[in-house]
Amino acid sequence: AVILERMEHFEGALNHLRYEGKVHLGKNRENVGEILRFFQEKLIPHMQLEDNLFSYIEIHIPKLESVIRILKAEHKVIKLNIEVLQFLLWEIAEEKSETKRMQIAEKLKDKGIYLIYLMRNHIQVEDESIYKSINQELHTEEKREILKRFKECQEQP
Repeated sequence: AVILERMEHFEGALNHLRYEGKVHLGKNRENVGEILRFFQEKLIPHMQLEDNLFSYIEIHIPKLESVIRILKAEHKVIKLNIEVLQFLLWEIAEEKSETKRMQIAEKLKDKGIYLIYLMRNHIQVEDESIYKSINQELHTEEKREILKRFKECQEQP
């Protein structure tokens, strides 16, 4: 829910960055940067944690193997896109030409919108396949094991 809420703010911040121009550039750039930092600090570690748990889930629910491969691949794409967006945000700050800055802002908006839709779809697939299957197909002891592993992963630096 927090990620979905941040994505809504992200979409708004990208639109403001693209369409509000030079006067609000600093504020809008900071808003986009804040959301990208949140993704970097919270979302990426969460995806790494999921990747660790997916191997356990694959063993216990083999039919999810192909979905898990896709989700792991999407994790890599999401991480790469966040890095590209951070670079574009840095580039927009460094650019002196207003025309080039607007071109970068357009590219930033396009890549950001792609990331938003990718993440929304990704979350939906996780909810409807992985987490639904965990609830329906695993025994109580297996669910406890997943929770234990989840907590152990969160405690690691």
